[in-house]
Amino acid sequence: MKIIFMNRLEAGWVEKLEALRTEFKDVEFAIPRDHSEALKLLETADGVVGDRFLPCEIEKAKNLKIIFVPWTGVNNLPWEEIRKRNIIVSNNHSNAKIVAERALALTLALMGRVVEYNNDLQKGIWHGFSGGDAESAFWTSLRSKNCGIVGTGGIGKEIAKLLKAFDCKTIGFKKQKVHEKIDFFDEITFDLEETVSKSDVVFIALPLTPQTKGIINHDIISKMKDKILVNVSRGDIIDEKSLYDGLKDGILAGAAIDTWYRYPSKDMPVTLPSSYPIHNFKNVVISPHVGSLTIEGVEGMLNATIENIRSYIKSGEPINVANPDLMY
Repeated sequence: MKIIFMNRLEAGWVEKLEALRTEFKDVEFAIPRDHSEALKLLETADGVVGDRFLPCEIEKAKNLKIIFVPWTGVNNLPWEEIRKRNIIVSNNHSNAKIVAERALALTLALMGRVVEYNNDLQKGIWHGFSGGDAESAFWTSLRSKNCGIVGTGGIGKEIAKLLKAFDCKTIGFKKQKVHEKIDFFDEITFDLEETVSKSDVVFIALPLTPQTKGIINHDIISKMKDKILVNVSRGDIIDEKSLYDGLKDGILAGAAIDTWYRYPSKDMPVTLPSSYPIHNFKNVVISPHVGSLTIEGVEGMLNATIENIRSYIKSGEPINVANPDLMY
């Protein structure tokens, strides 16, 4: 069996990889020197660690049986080719607690006007009693708010759990009509408009699929008058122009966003995250897609990926498997 690593290998990965080599001496674990060598090795690999592949790359990987994605998101995979070949996709949800913490931090920063007041005070501009504008300087407490959580998977459940410390009512939206009790949710709906209408704060925690892309559209945002929108999933779940219009037209009370529409590249290392000037609004807190970027988050995803590999080598089945029909 040959497993190749096409993800970035930090020091922690190298240490875990050496442990796998010691444990499974009959398995070849390959670390390519560059992308060209990686593609060559992929042609004969049984398994690969990574998350971005072209359909033609998967097609040429004649022996490929499993893809280990070292985190949760699998939206960058060529699913049509994967389904055709019955290739297993193994991801993990070990970063759920960390991402939920980031969602709450962004929400508190936004509702508490933390960034706005920080930026002003750095210029010597005071707000509140000290600035003589106490009434206009009110910030908004999260306590006892109705919170809609669009997506009741690992991250959604962890967000709901944290919100209970603030005595919030939690309303979960599910796309799949499975009637089951989910911990930390007071109510489950299958109607997105109903979820939004009942909520003061709406958290987005869905995976990105063809069915969820743009699910938060103009119609949904038009029903979010004076509501807060928080996104820690994927940017494209919220229609970009609709988000901008909702802020520009004063429909949304504010937005806290960690996932975006434009990302830096080799050709453009410095770039704004949206083609619209969303970053200019005072009632917006922006974050550069770092929801799981903590020591605990990175170690958790690393360890979960290694355990998926170990389980697959031993039994032919990883611990976590993404649904090829649902694509998450």
